[in-house]
Amino acid sequence: MLSTDSSIKKNFAYKSALTISTYLMNFITFPYVSRVLEVEGIGLVSFVDNTVNYFLLFATMGINLIGVREIAATRKDKDKCNQTFSNIFGLNFLFTVVALIVYIVCVSFIPQFHQYEELFYIGTAKILFTTFLVEWFFTGLEDFRYITVRSLVIKFLYVVTVFICICSGKDYKLYFALTVAVVVINAIINMVYVRNFVRFRFQSLLSLKYVKQNLILGIYSIMTSMYLTFNVMYLGFVSNNTEVGYYTTAFKLYSVILGLFTAFTNVMLPRMSSLLAEGEQKKFQSLINKSFSVVITFCIPLILCSMILAPQIVYVLSGSGYEGAILPMRIIMPAILFVGIAQVLAVQVLMPMKKDKVLLIASVVGAIVSLLINLLMVPYIESVGSAVVLLCSEAVVTGTYLWYVLSHKLTLISVKAIVKSVLYSLPSVVVCWGCGQWIENEFVGVGCAVMLAGIVWMIIQVTVQTSIGKQIKNML
Repeated sequence: MLSTDSSIKKNFAYKSALTISTYLMNFITFPYVSRVLEVEGIGLVSFVDNTVNYFLLFATMGINLIGVREIAATRKDKDKCNQTFSNIFGLNFLFTVVALIVYIVCVSFIPQFHQYEELFYIGTAKILFTTFLVEWFFTGLEDFRYITVRSLVIKFLYVVTVFICICSGKDYKLYFALTVAVVVINAIINMVYVRNFVRFRFQSLLSLKYVKQNLILGIYSIMTSMYLTFNVMYLGFVSNNTEVGYYTTAFKLYSVILGLFTAFTNVMLPRMSSLLAEGEQKKFQSLINKSFSVVITFCIPLILCSMILAPQIVYVLSGSGYEGAILPMRIIMPAILFVGIAQVLAVQVLMPMKKDKVLLIASVVGAIVSLLINLLMVPYIESVGSAVVLLCSEAVVTGTYLWYVLSHKLTLISVKAIVKSVLYSLPSVVVCWGCGQWIENEFVGVGCAVMLAGIVWMIIQVTVQTSIGKQIKNML
């Protein structure tokens, strides 16, 4: 197993490389696929995939969170690690079987699902094989090198296959099958590789030790999905595939930026759990403070610049015919700041401290807000309403976390740092606005804006001595 003193910087580099390369590959394939399948085809595949992912939430529940936390805590003791792995894997398999049965019944009897039954039956493989991914185990071991190398190879093969095989709008079924195949292949490789670290204890597979934690964190994940996965599924029910295509396109850049912060917080979770287990309270608090600095410094300029360049970015991503995605994108982007703060509070503070009930309460509040706005707005303003759902729900969840953390004095939030980040970002915003106004070619405009605004932002960061590189380096 990997040593517990493996560098956060090294793990973050691996995780960031994986995240960046994954979204880079998506940026390569999405413009091509969106033009080939067009907005309706993209909307249909997104509707089916998000529905599959929603059932997948019931199959995995809180397994991924529990798995990382428990493996990180027991990895030094091989016997305990074997037992923990078997307990969690067995529980995951049990929930997966139940979820699959419900899923098949729904596909058979719900008209909106049944009309696309072939796609939904392809999706069963994604639900089943996710059980065998056991990515939580390798994350708990902090074996990010293996995760990154394996995923990069498979993603590369996926990209090549997409360009070779997806040639017309009729290939939407094959496109979805290829995305499912990525999960299947990853799972098969993982189940072979995991035998180098643990052995199944069959008597432990039926243990119900983690059922309570799994249900609490599972409900948290399901409630969170009300303004993520369920959001798209509901939009598909009350609207059409074209509106789903608009929302999916608007959500694309948001998901890329969010993925970078997720990479950072996922790397930090096992380390924060280990620090608490070892009684390193001072270092625990220090890492939290520096994490906030990293998130705030990055989030604000990304939000402001992407809102300014929304028309150009939508065109670069999807081409003509997707203009309906511009307003939803501008509404969605500010949610990045809320999610960035929320991820630090949830993944680095509340989860390691096992404050699972706080996560549950926040997710329920967010789900209620999501449900109300979905019912009141989405049937009438469609993809724009879905964007409002996401923004408002994330804001409410983050506010709940902040209230609890600040009231219990678990950490501090620097409002001054947020104001400074806004001020330091303004020159870059002006550069982006100028590129958007004066450069007619969308590809050239976005490219120049990214390069020039990035240079201006870096110069300012170095000048005021708040370099993000220095913050990350100090985390070691």
